[in-house]
This record gives sequence, C-alpha cells and structure tokens, in this order.
Amino acid sequence: MLSSLRYHQHGILSAYRRLLATRRVTNTYTRPYSSSHSVVCSSCGAPLPTRLPACPKCFHIERPVNKYDYYELLETPKRPNPFIINENQLKNNFRHMQRYVHPDLWASQGEDKTQAARDLSGLVNEAYNTLLRPLSRIHYILSQHNLGVSETDQLNDPCLITEVIEIREALEDASSEGEAEEIKRDVAGKVLATMKRIEHAVHLENWEEAHREAVRLKYLRGLEAAAQSWPNAPPSDH
Repeated sequence: MLSSLRYHQHGILSAYRRLLATRRVTNTYTRPYSSSHSVVCSSCGAPLPTRLPACPKCFHIERPVNKYDYYELLETPKRPNPFIINENQLKNNFRHMQRYVHPDLWASQGEDKTQAARDLSGLVNEAYNTLLRPLSRIHYILSQHNLGVSETDQLNDPCLITEVIEIREALEDASSEGEAEEIKRDVAGKVLATMKRIEHAVHLENWEEAHREAVRLKYLRGLEAAAQSWPNAPPSDH
C-alpha cells in the first residue's frame, strides 16, 4: 500500500511538472518581445521571465538598484518613434510583468521579499503610467535628452497665451451645456494637433521644438480638464 501511495504521489508530481512546463512554453510563446532580453536569476541561474530580478523558480527577488529605461523595462520599442506606442501592447507587457512581481504573490515569502516585490511592482506601475499618457511620455522622452518640462515652464507664444485666456473666459461665461461641449471639442482638436506636431518633432529629433510643443500640450491639458469639469471650471489666473 505504501508503494502504491508513493507511485500515486509520483504520478501527481510528474503531472504537475508537465503542467508547469506547458505554462512556461505558452508564456514564452505568447509574450511579445520575449526574445529581446536574456536575463538570468542571480541565485539559481534560471532564465527570468522579465527584465526584473524576480525568479518564480527559486523565489529569489531583489529590490531595484539600477535605473531602468522605461521602454526597455516594458519591452516597448522606441523605433521608429518613441512618442508613438501601441497601447494594447504596452498594457499586455505591463500585465505580464505584474504576474511575477505583484506583492500578493510574494506575501508568503516573508516581509523582506514582499517589500522587494512592492518596490518592483511600483517601478512597473510608474513606467506604465509614464508611457501610457502622451504628456508624461513626451516629458520622459525629453528628460532623456536633458530637456525636462517643469511646472514653472511658461508659454512664450503671445498668441497662444491670448488663446488660453480666451478659452478660460469662455468657460467661465458658458451658460449652457451646448456651449461647454463646443469648447471641449475645440480644445480636444487643439490637443490632437499639438500631439501630431510633437510626433513630427520627435521623429526629426528636433528636441527644442518638441519641448515647446510639450509646454503647449501641458497648458492645453489644463484647459481640457477645466472644460471637463464645467460648470465648476476653475477661474482664470490672469
């Protein structure tokens, strides 16, 4: 009976190992850009499923010590234009990484490893949210060329300054939802046009122009938020 039980346990273990092997093959096959890196675990030497030091085989995990490039971290191509990304692909890569570093997955491994998972998961979240939004994306691209956009950057285009003031005043004076919707559409159109100019400037690697348009986009996003909050739009600050 004992030998029969051992045989039964061995069969279950073999089946479990086959299932894990199948899942590993499936994940490797379906995950985009899976062959773009070859990182191994510093503890057991097994290939890691992501660029992060979190090993699902031996449960070794390390806190991030290096500065990661967000595009490389999320395996999102910069070429031909880093401002143009595939949002669905970005989301899939983000979810794939979180499967291995989410703190809940490491909760049974002790506080140190759980905290390391929190740090890695936070890094992945920050990278994802930065690349997902056009404004933070162009800020990140510019920062890699020593041209960050700060809260103190001011518009230096008198025509645009006048336009921003007029739109804010129009929002304050709007007396119907129809008027507010018309302003929203107008601002949305300006945002799209600005993003196209940023896309073109980045393609040409004209970073000064990309910076000017990024500042413009920052102000237009502020107008967009004010329009969305109508009739509670904040007053103009001129």
